[in-house]
Parts: sequence; C-alpha cells; structure tokens
Amino acid sequence: MDSQKESNEDSPFIRVHQISNGNQREEIHNFTIENREKPTQETAWKSIYIGGLCSFIQTTQFTIFFPSMWPYILTVQLCFLFDIFLYLLYFQLQPDLKQSSFGIVVASYSFTQCIFSPLFGYWSNKIGQVRFPMIVGFIIMAFGNVVYLSLQYWPAYHLYVMMFSRLIAGAGSGNVSLLRAYASTASLSKDRSKAIACVSGGIAIGSMIGPGLQLLFTPLGADGITVLGLKLDIYTAPALLCLVINTIGLMIVQFAFVENHIQLVDQNAGNEEEEEEKKKKLMNPCMIAISVCIFTRFTQQFINTTIESIDAAYAMMMFSFEKEEAVAMNATMHTISGAIAAALYLCFIFTGVRNIKNRIYTVISLAIPLAWILSTYPYNFYSNHVKMMGNGSDADCDFNKYTWCSDLTTVPIWAYYAGFILVFGISFSIMNITNTTLFSKVVGPRPQGTYQGIYQMAGSFGRMIAPLLMSTTYTFFGPRIPWLILIVNFVSVIAAWIVLREKMVPFEKYEAKRIQPTLQFSR
Repeated sequence: MDSQKESNEDSPFIRVHQISNGNQREEIHNFTIENREKPTQETAWKSIYIGGLCSFIQTTQFTIFFPSMWPYILTVQLCFLFDIFLYLLYFQLQPDLKQSSFGIVVASYSFTQCIFSPLFGYWSNKIGQVRFPMIVGFIIMAFGNVVYLSLQYWPAYHLYVMMFSRLIAGAGSGNVSLLRAYASTASLSKDRSKAIACVSGGIAIGSMIGPGLQLLFTPLGADGITVLGLKLDIYTAPALLCLVINTIGLMIVQFAFVENHIQLVDQNAGNEEEEEEKKKKLMNPCMIAISVCIFTRFTQQFINTTIESIDAAYAMMMFSFEKEEAVAMNATMHTISGAIAAALYLCFIFTGVRNIKNRIYTVISLAIPLAWILSTYPYNFYSNHVKMMGNGSDADCDFNKYTWCSDLTTVPIWAYYAGFILVFGISFSIMNITNTTLFSKVVGPRPQGTYQGIYQMAGSFGRMIAPLLMSTTYTFFGPRIPWLILIVNFVSVIAAWIVLREKMVPFEKYEAKRIQPTLQFSR
C-alpha cells in the first residue's frame, strides 16, 4: 500500500491549466520515461549504485587527512613568506599562525570545489555525458594526492605544497555534483528519493569512514618506515592510500559505469518544438523551500568542517591529549560514527524504512547537534579548568600564547564524544536523506543538474568559510565564540523550518496550492 501510494504521489503526470478569454481549459499530460538511446521504464540501479560507490571514494580521499593534518603542521616550521602572508592577512593580530594556516589549507579544498562544481556541470551538459568528466576528476584528485605525498621533499615550502595539493584535489572533486544530477536523471520519479540516497549515502559514509581509516597508520607513528626512498608515517601514508582509492575509482568508472539517462517526454507532443513548449509550461519550483534546503545543507557542512578543522587542537587542549592520542581518538570516533551511518543508509535503501516524513525528521536531525553544542559549551559553572601546557608537550593550553586559557573550563569528555557519535553517526545521516530527498522533490519533475550544482556549492561554501572563520575565532577567543556562532546558525535554520513548514512540500503539492486559487477565481 505504501509503495502504491508513493508511486501515485510521484507519478510523472503534469497538469496544466490554461485560462483564455474567460474560458478555462485543463490539460493532463501523461509523461513517460524514455532512454536517450532506447525507450526504458526501469531505473538504472546498477549505474546508480556505482555512482554511490564513486561518491564514497571521492569523499573518503577528502576526509582521510583531517585527523593528521593539524598534528602534521605542528611538526614543521612555517616558511618565511607564509609567515608574512598570514601576518598581513590577519592585520598583525594573529597570535597563532599555525592554527590560521591550518584553516587556510582546509578551506583551499572547498574553494576550488566550489568553483569547479558548476564548471563540471556545464561541461557535462555540453558534451551530454557524465562518464568522461568523472574520469578527469579522478585523475586530477590523484595528482593532488601525489603532491601531498611529496611534502616530505619540500621542508622549506611545506605549507605552500600542502595548500597546492588541496587546491588540486578540490578541483577534481568538483565532479561530485554530477553524481547527484545523474541519480535524478537515471531514475523514475517514484525511485528518485532512493536513488539520490545512494549517492548522498556514499558521500556521508565517506565523510565518516575517511577519518577512521587513519587508524590504519597509527602504528607507523611519526617516525614511520622508508620504502624505496619514500617515508611513510602517520602523516604521509594516507596520501598513498588515497592514490590507491583514486585508481580503483578510475577503473570502476572506466570499465563498469554505463550511463542510462532517463528524461521526460510528452506523448501528446507532436514534434520537438511542441515538446519544448509543453516543458516551458511547468511552473517554477518554490524558491523559498529551495533556499531553506540549501541553507540547511550549508549549516550541516559548516559545523561538519568546523569540527574537522579544530577537533584535534580542541581535544589536545581540552582533554590533555598528545598529538598521536588526538589522531587516534578522532579516527576512532569517526569509525564508530561511520559504522552507524552505514547501517542507517543500508536500512533506508534496502528496506521500507525510507518512507519517513522528511520535514519532521529534518527538524529532529537539526535539533540533535544544537543540543550537543549547548551541552559542550564551556560554562563558567564547570569546576575544572584547562591545564597549562608543559615544556616539550603539545597537550593542554598555552597560557603564554592564549589569554583565554586562564578562565576556560573543561567540558565532560563523555558528553563531547557521545554527542559526536549522535551527531555524525545518526543526526547527519538522517539529514542527508531527508533534506536531500525533499530538495529533489521540491525541484520537481525536471532536469536537476543546475539545482543539484547549487546544492553542492552551498555545502562547498560552508566547507570553505568554516575553517577560515572558526579557526580565527578559536585562536582569538577559544572555543566559546565558535560555539556561539554554531548555536545562532542552528537556531536560525530550525526556526526557518518551523515558520516556513507549509512551503516545505513536494512540487506537486506546491503546484496544486498555486493552481487552486486560480480555479476558484475563474469560477
């Protein structure tokens, strides 16, 4: 019964109402699904599953570096020109250039991803295929990982090379928006939410599993081993793994990925010009609902990258972890969260659990991280304070460098890491399903490449802004101000969902609401 209801709600029928000279005429256009090469009425599940695997590979090679990047920066001296750049950039007020440089390095990946996402989309539309741009993206990402692996040979220009490698990898990952667009054009309307969930699930699981893979290299330590003149340690070995992953992804796209686009064709249209005219009559989607979904995506990626950017430094300062301990704990939490996220996505994709109320569960998934942020704010009524950093150690807080260390209280470690698992393992998994699915339904039965590209850009913009803004505020004011920024952000987006809840509906319901007043007026 549920599947029949879902099929009826999402069936590709477009109802067009015309009013001319006071006479109302109602036309019902029956749209059928057709492959560009041959007619088909089946969702291309094989290629969509492969697309989900490719999205997992892309996201994994991005997030695997986060647990070790900050400790890696601590092991080297900033080059002179980079010192000057940061000194001028922050108006000679920055007390910790390394923390700021870390934020810039993290943001560089999202900067080029934000630029190249629409470029890949335009290129894909221009040549009429997804496969070749995907291959090019994997090659670019592989080159970026080769540059990262070569950091050990550039000690005097360490941060320049690290930034350059992340810029290159970010440019290659711009093709990830093609996967969501492909999922929307390779699936029937009734299968759209499940198809997009496959790609979104791959992205979300990759963001959780990626940092957890760092555990594989923890036994290497900072000294590592040397193989054929190449030093592999806890900091550089992830780049080698990413090369292997990129190669696997490239081979999958080259030999296993077969495009099977599905598009809407009007059976009542007599020729191509008439068909295009019919398509133009489909009204625009609700831009308010689209904006709320995009704002939600930005907020999710903003907090996600904030935690990724400062988590290692935060844990070393708040919980007295050394570098290696912070890397291991971060990786462990991501592994646990990733396992939970994977179970939720598999349950959603392969069972009937996916029939959930998108609006309600999105608000719930937004409330969980808000509760986590509120519970881990360093309130003054906490009795314990952060410890002073000792000589030769990177753990604890440097009272000589940061004035805010003196009155900063410590939060319960169990509250921080239990909430971490709830947010990144459960909350964001639900949000990736509900918000992305509702966004696709709000857009409606039309090509979604442009809309999905904008959706991807919103997440990339959040990833770009977060490390720059939050690393700076963390350096100046400690964790209190970044936490307040996150609280304001989440309160705003939750309020938007509640106030505008009547707008957050699929395109068919939005269209019906817009048409009904017109019918009543004409009568």
